[in-house]
Amino acid sequence: MAKFDSATVVQRKLRVEFGINTRGLARIKDAFERFCETGTVEDRERSGRPSSISEETIDKVSDALKDKPQSSVRSVATTVLFHQQQHIES
Repeated sequence: MAKFDSATVVQRKLRVEFGINTRGLARIKDAFERFCETGTVEDRERSGRPSSISEETIDKVSDALKDKPQSSVRSVATTVLFHQQQHIES
């Protein structure tokens, strides 16, 4: 794992650095392998049905969570849907 001896060491360092519960060891290993193969940890393209979520909706949800990070899923959904409904009516 490059600079670190194991996925466990990476997990501990992430926990210390960011103070949060981090991904499982299998996910860390997968991300490392993906980075070595592709140079990024972004998910690969998948076949199948495309996402029905627009970039605009993703941005609105992200903005809502930046404003109030402790918001519930219901609260964020209500806020985003309310703004989308207003946009449609305009």
